[in-house]
Amino acid sequence: MREQTILTREWVANKQSFLDWESQPTSFKQYPHFSFRVPLREHPSLKWLAQTRCITDEQTVAQKPYRRLNVPSAGNLHPIEIYVQIRNVTGLLSGIYHLDVLHEELVLIREIAGEGIEPYVGMDKRFSGVIVMISLVPFRSSWKYALRAWRYLYLDLGHQIHALGASVRHFGLSLTKMSVNERLNTILGMGEDEVIGAVYGVGEMNERSVKALNPPLMRVQPTDYTETIDSLTGAVKTTAVYNKIPETLFYEDFDSINRLRRSAREFYPNGMSDTVIQELMSIPSSPSLESLFFVFQAHSMQSGLYRNGECAVRGNFNSEILHLLLDQRFISGSNMVVLIFAEIFCADSHIEAGIYAQELYRTCEYHNSGCSGIGAFYDKEASRWSDKPLIYAVAIGGKV
Repeated sequence: MREQTILTREWVANKQSFLDWESQPTSFKQYPHFSFRVPLREHPSLKWLAQTRCITDEQTVAQKPYRRLNVPSAGNLHPIEIYVQIRNVTGLLSGIYHLDVLHEELVLIREIAGEGIEPYVGMDKRFSGVIVMISLVPFRSSWKYALRAWRYLYLDLGHQIHALGASVRHFGLSLTKMSVNERLNTILGMGEDEVIGAVYGVGEMNERSVKALNPPLMRVQPTDYTETIDSLTGAVKTTAVYNKIPETLFYEDFDSINRLRRSAREFYPNGMSDTVIQELMSIPSSPSLESLFFVFQAHSMQSGLYRNGECAVRGNFNSEILHLLLDQRFISGSNMVVLIFAEIFCADSHIEAGIYAQELYRTCEYHNSGCSGIGAFYDKEASRWSDKPLIYAVAIGGKV
């Protein structure tokens, strides 16, 4: 998938497509009006779920709603949905629900008793608590980015997985790994235009037996219309479900950090201290990733390329990195840019880069700094800095 999704200067220069935003597919899945709905605010025990994926800002742009969430999304396209199986949670019917982010509700798809999805996620006993299933809707991204959407889907998934892990940890809970059966998508009523990308449990297994859910759930389209790119659909369908537990830092002011997260489009370099830059360099990432830090502007730190917290090459690389990242002018005002490379170009490396970038976002917000994930770059030109494939870039600077 790497070669099919590479950006070159020639390709960008010759691309003449016109994007009609009036034709954008819907960004939030909606179940029928007759479905039973549960406002999340009425269930404090599920506050961690409400904070996992939520709208944090809504404006009107070109006479259309423009919504931002607690997790970034390439192009603000939001190609993710969340489903939960709830069992033995006080005040709630045991059942399978869709998380309706738009209305901050749980929508009941089917009530359960002795049956459930446990056999489809590697368990032969009932799971008391919540099983969280995160799905990908490829067309929401491919509508704008064509086949390169494959990269953005998994970066977005990584951000969402980290947000789940951070929320669960903040509320004193923990995630459980699940082993997913290939029939899970079918039993959840998903067609070719949606696929489960990650599954976790929040709770514990009990001693009661469980039967496999059958028949499949009702099928509801995730967008108002769909156009398929066969190679993208095939690649997403054949990618294994991710279930590694993300490492997250603990911040007492979780709620504020979660709801104030924004992707910066302007920076104030004097507003960022060298101490914060050094702290960001010390945040751990997956062993499969390599992060290079290009410091452009600092109070006393040397400008240059940093590896493992030390300046490896002195110099101002602002111009070179700006060109690498498609000459997006706002980047030139940042204090530094992080280039994230991977040992192997695969879905997991993109997910783990998204997880790492989400932690950078949160730490920046904690220190009142700006952060912006960047998935567009000239892939082959990145070889100047590493022989590994470039997966993601993050611009960081003082907040305006």
